[in-house]
Amino acid sequence: MAGYFTALIITIAVEYIVYLLFIRTKPLQTLFYAIIINCITHPAAYFVYSQLAEKYDITDLFNIYFLIVEIIVFLTEIVLVSILFKIKLSKAVLISFTANLVTAILSFVV
Repeated sequence: MAGYFTALIITIAVEYIVYLLFIRTKPLQTLFYAIIINCITHPAAYFVYSQLAEKYDITDLFNIYFLIVEIIVFLTEIVLVSILFKIKLSKAVLISFTANLVTAILSFVV
C-alpha cells in the first residue's frame, strides 16, 4: 500500500508542475486542483488496472490494458482540468495530454 501512495504523490507532484507550466497563476490553487484531479482519477485507474492485471496475468508493463486505462484517465482529466481551471477545452486537452504522457513515461522508469 505504501507503493500506491508513493505513486500517487509522485503523480500529483509531476502533474502539478505540468499544470504550473501551462497555467502560470495561483500556485496554491493549482496544487489543490492537482490533488483533486488525481484523487479522482488515480485510485480508479489503479484499481481497474490492478484488476485487469490480476485477471489476465499481465506481466509486461506496456500492454493494451495500460493504454485503455490511460486513455480513460486522459479523457476524464480533460473535463476536470477544463472545469476546475475554467479554460478552453483545447487547452485542457494539451495540458491533460502532457501531464499524462509525462506520468505514464515515469511509470516505466520508477
